[in-house]
Amino acid sequence: MIDADTIFALGILAVFVLPLVAYLLLLAAGRVKRPPSKDKGAGRRIFGPVFIGYYYWMLRPVFRAAELSGLKPNHITFLSAVAATATAVMIATGHFALASALLIGGSSLDIVDGQLARARNMESPGGAFLDSTVDRLSDGLIFGGCVVYYAGTLMMYVSLLALISCYLVSYARVRGESLGLFGVEGLAQRADRIVMLGIALAVSPIVAHHQEGFVARPHYWVTAGAVCLLALLNTATAVSRISWTLRRLAKEPVPQVRVRDRVMLTIVTPSDSVPSSGGFDRRGRTSA
Repeated sequence: MIDADTIFALGILAVFVLPLVAYLLLLAAGRVKRPPSKDKGAGRRIFGPVFIGYYYWMLRPVFRAAELSGLKPNHITFLSAVAATATAVMIATGHFALASALLIGGSSLDIVDGQLARARNMESPGGAFLDSTVDRLSDGLIFGGCVVYYAGTLMMYVSLLALISCYLVSYARVRGESLGLFGVEGLAQRADRIVMLGIALAVSPIVAHHQEGFVARPHYWVTAGAVCLLALLNTATAVSRISWTLRRLAKEPVPQVRVRDRVMLTIVTPSDSVPSSGGFDRRGRTSA
């Protein structure tokens, strides 16, 4: 008899794998367009434009529902913060399967708010600032949940490294862009981290129950391995971004960007339906 955790994991996989197959078939038939690649910067990202295009394509019904609702973009942003808080609580208390659903759902809301802002012509520096701030809050909460669950073990320190390096990745990009340096990618961006951790959280209960039995506090080795990998990737990405920025600054003069110009940069949006090659998302802020 198939247990509930296996059914849940298979359901999660079906929800995402079947649309991915359909998207790839449409892409091969020329029915949908592959989004442009980003400019080369400090490395290449794990999940490229095909995956990004697929996810935006899959969320089109959600985008439409958001447009028809009476919600504003900032409402969606706050909902994503609530989802991140719930995700952290579920991770900290060991409910990893539920945490995976909340993580994926809350992170999808982070895409929806930008699309809604663009559809209603409501992009603003304030909205972009709030969105980016909530992203950093969400990152801290999610990895903080891992720190709490693995407290007293070596994984607690690995989770702390993943959290700190995650913030360093974002800061290195934002600081570089404030100096006029764009095109910085790095291997592990926020979407890549969410996908990897979301899959690990969904699969962890199945593996744990087969390997460790139904104990009160399983170690969840799949998630532990994913956090170790993310800590390594985040650190490598941060180092590559810092190195790339320093090389660019030493190689060529960078014009000073005034405060007003920096604000204007936050509200640049592409005309197509997926992130542009410059790395801007739907609310004008850059993904990290």
